[in-house]
Amino acid sequence: MLEMFFSPWNVHLLVPKAIVFTLLFTAAVWEPTRYVILSLRKKKPGLAFSWYRMRTAMLMLLPYGLLLTWVRVFIENYTLIWGVKINFAWYYFWTASTVLLFIMLQVAVYEGIYYFQQWKNAVTEAEELKRLHLESQFDALKVQIQPHFLFNTLNTLVGLVELDKVRARKFTEELAYVYRYLLEANENVFISLEDELNFTKAFFFLLKNRYDEGLYLHISGSERTARLKVPPLCLQMLIENAVKHNVITKAHPLHITVHIDAEAGRATVSNNLQRKRGAVSTGKGLLHLKEKFRLLELPDMHIEETANSFAVAIPILKPLPYESIDH
Repeated sequence: MLEMFFSPWNVHLLVPKAIVFTLLFTAAVWEPTRYVILSLRKKKPGLAFSWYRMRTAMLMLLPYGLLLTWVRVFIENYTLIWGVKINFAWYYFWTASTVLLFIMLQVAVYEGIYYFQQWKNAVTEAEELKRLHLESQFDALKVQIQPHFLFNTLNTLVGLVELDKVRARKFTEELAYVYRYLLEANENVFISLEDELNFTKAFFFLLKNRYDEGLYLHISGSERTARLKVPPLCLQMLIENAVKHNVITKAHPLHITVHIDAEAGRATVSNNLQRKRGAVSTGKGLLHLKEKFRLLELPDMHIEETANSFAVAIPILKPLPYESIDH
C-alpha cells in the first residue's frame, strides 16, 4: 500500500502539491498577522503603546494560529495530501509550535522595525529642534543687535537723556533687561508665560519710546500666568511682526492686544490691520514659529485675517491637573 503512495509518479505529484499547500498556509498565517499588527499600530501609534500592541496582537493571533493549525492538520489527514495518515496529536503539536513561533517572530520583527523607525525619527526631530533652537537664538540676537536697531535705540536714549533723565534711566534698565532675557531665555525650551509677558512689556517699552503715541499694547486675560508655559520669544516675535508690517503714526496708531485664555490653552496676539504700502512679507517669522510648535509636539497656531485685523493664536502649556498652586 505504501509503495503505491510513494511510487515515482505520486512523489512527482506530491512535491508541487506540498509547495502550493505550504504557501497557502503561510499566507493564511502571514497576512492576518500583518493586518492585525498594522491595525493596532494605526489605532495606538507611538512607542508608548508598544507593549499594548504586542500583548493585544498575541491575544488575538495565538488562538487564531491554534485554530488554523487544527484546520490544516485535519485537511492533511482527511485528504491524505502527504500520501499517508499522520499521527494527529504529534503532528498538531509540532505544527502549532512552529506556527506560534512564526507569529511571535513576525510580531517582534514588525514592532522592532517600527521601534527603530520611531527612535530614528525622534533622534532626527531632537536634532532638528536643537538646530532650530540655536537658529532661533541666533536670529533673535541678530534681529535685536542689527545696526539700525542699535542706532534707533541709542538715538532714542540720547534724546531721553537730554529731555528726561528719569525716563532715560528707565529706558536703560529696560534695554539691559531685554538683552539679558535674550541671552538667557533661549537656554530653555519652555519658559514661564509670566516671564515672557514681562519681557514683552520691556521690549514694547523700547518700541513705545520710538513711536510714542502711534503704538499701544493691551494685555488681558488670565492673571495666573506663572504656571503657564510657552516657547521663549514667541510673543515678542508676533509683536515685532505687527510693528514691522503696519503703518505706525499718531494719526493711524497701531493697537496690539495680547489676550491670555488659560482655559482654552492659547494666547492671542492681534492688531488693527494697516499694512505698509509696498511691503513684502516673507512669512519666515510665522513659519519659524509653526515649525517650532510642530517639533515641540504642540497644537498648531491659528492665523485669522480680516479686512481690518490680523490675529495669531498660539498654544500655551497648562499645568497638570494634579499640580497644586504651591507645587
